[in-house]
Amino acid sequence: MRTVLKWAGIVVGALVLVVVVGGFVASRVGAANIARVHEVPVTSLTIPTDSAALARGAHLAGIYGCQDCHGADLSGQVMAEEGPARIVASNLTPAGIGGEYEPEDWDRAIRHGVGVDGTALFVMPSGAYHNISDAEAVDLIAYLETLPPVEKDLPPMEYTLLGKLLAAGPLDLSKGVYVDPTPTSSPAPGATVEYGAYVAEGLCAYCHGEGLVGKEADQPGAPFAPNLAASGQWPPEQFHQTMTTGVRPDGREMDPEFMPWTMTAKMTHDEREGVRLYLATLAE
Repeated sequence: MRTVLKWAGIVVGALVLVVVVGGFVASRVGAANIARVHEVPVTSLTIPTDSAALARGAHLAGIYGCQDCHGADLSGQVMAEEGPARIVASNLTPAGIGGEYEPEDWDRAIRHGVGVDGTALFVMPSGAYHNISDAEAVDLIAYLETLPPVEKDLPPMEYTLLGKLLAAGPLDLSKGVYVDPTPTSSPAPGATVEYGAYVAEGLCAYCHGEGLVGKEADQPGAPFAPNLAASGQWPPEQFHQTMTTGVRPDGREMDPEFMPWTMTAKMTHDEREGVRLYLATLAE
């Protein structure tokens, strides 16, 4: 009996050792993946200073949801303290990274998902912004560069042991890095199918998938993002009401965490109408 218990103890000890060593190795691999430097093509941008560009940039910051993560004054905030990482949305004002970023740094972060040090920006939804044209990117950057400084003491972004273990395998940070060239131009904002396609195939496709046919969510616990062809068949007034209030034609309320209607509510009527017109073509 003692012999059996002795061997059982040895087996258990060996298994514990294997788990500990495996966890250590995985955490080192994950840390290396987190620190990986990504090379992405960055466009040389000339940033405008005219009032029209700044006004358009402020509008773009609203419809692209910058305030949803970085706060109403874009001074940053802690978004999560638990799970794989302490997630911190940076202070975009001159008191934060805005005081250090050059236009190329803004572009690398916004459209490619890469920080100034070349590492992947965890949770930065660059997949929604990768197809923003140079023409819109410079307006957005122009606005960000005019923000007033807001002092805020924020802790650093930090991965937990769980985050490092996940980064060794299932949490592939490189999926959030976009290396393809970005478009130089885009259709004029307005109630046109062309403009609607530009917005929908970039912003909406990030969650609803290529062709807007529906997609399983990457975020744990998030619902399936449905095919958007049906919403293109809603009467115009119902479509605009849904996109500005978050209440569907059947009376159900949409969770803004998963369907960012607070962003579409900031679009002009013509911009939303362009999206509706494009979605209406999906059923054809």
